[in-house]
Amino acid sequence: MKKLAAGLAVCVIIAGIVLGGFSLYNLVEQKERGVHIGYDVFSTQGASAENLTGIESVKAHGTVWNMGDKEAKNVTVTVIFTDTAHDKVVRKTVVEGVDLLPNGKQYVEFDTEYLRELTIPKTLVNETIQVNWIENGQLKTLSSR
Repeated sequence: MKKLAAGLAVCVIIAGIVLGGFSLYNLVEQKERGVHIGYDVFSTQGASAENLTGIESVKAHGTVWNMGDKEAKNVTVTVIFTDTAHDKVVRKTVVEGVDLLPNGKQYVEFDTEYLRELTIPKTLVNETIQVNWIENGQLKTLSSR
């Protein structure tokens, strides 16, 4: 009888560990539900070889996708160029009104350019990517450099 009680206690402990593991797994799964925007951006900055007028080109090329399990509705992607040397902030909307399917099944690409006067010494322009979308009827925003 004692062996049966000890065996039952071990089974209860093992069941608790297993169920606890499932509960933890479900919390992780719940945390990853919804829209999760991913992006990759590559930028270049320099004077154009064809243009010797003292104008510098800052270009950004990128890809945006949805890794989540819900569709991202009405996606807008904006590239924000911050040019502290010229005291300018320039916003360029590069994607507008697109729906992104879940699980990375679809992506959108963009290219944009900001032109400015050359600086001596050379200064950098910072780019920020801002993604807006509708999820569950609410406007969501991701902004990152």
